[in-house]
Amino acid sequence: MTQTAAGGTTRQRKSTTAAKKATKAVKATKTTASAASKSATKTATATATAKKPTGKKSMPATATGQDAIAMLKDDHKVVEKLFKQFEKAGDSAYAKKRQIVDEVIKELTTHAYIEETLFYPTARKAAPETGEHVLESVEEHHVVAWMLSELMSTDPRDERFDAKMMVLMENVRHHVEEEEKEWFPEVRKAMSRSDLKELGAKMEAAKSKAPADPLALSSAKS
Repeated sequence: MTQTAAGGTTRQRKSTTAAKKATKAVKATKTTASAASKSATKTATATATAKKPTGKKSMPATATGQDAIAMLKDDHKVVEKLFKQFEKAGDSAYAKKRQIVDEVIKELTTHAYIEETLFYPTARKAAPETGEHVLESVEEHHVVAWMLSELMSTDPRDERFDAKMMVLMENVRHHVEEEEKEWFPEVRKAMSRSDLKELGAKMEAAKSKAPADPLALSSAKS
């Protein structure tokens, strides 16, 4: 009886030990599988992150920018809008008219600068038949630059202020009409779209270099 009981006890211990080992093996397998799963998840996440674009690539200015002629026409529209605002302002709206004129001075000085330094030389080279038009435009810039300078120093309450602004508007509107109708089309025919866009990008970049004083324009000195 004693030997049988001892034998049974021994078998129970062996069985318990085997069960514990089996349990440990299962746990080890689960741990390994879990670790492998986490590793795979991290790898997949890293791969997806690497493939995910960080943002749209910026296109070069020559591919996305405005062409030179379109840019100049837009400038003309901005100035014309300011002219109409001035015309609608009341006779005694001195502060408002001063603000409008200051904006006109800035817009026209910048516009004239990019035309004289970049657009006119390029246009004349690409379309030699526009040479006379370019020369006339520069002379018109000369007159406008001096008028702008006078408006800078004239008090809006001065009776000559409105008169000077009216003459300026007449000159600029005539200048714009000649450019847009008579010789801008010739330049567009002579230059490719890519060349015009490249020129437009250069003109846009040059705006920040424009002088604040209209008399600093090359046309004002000629």
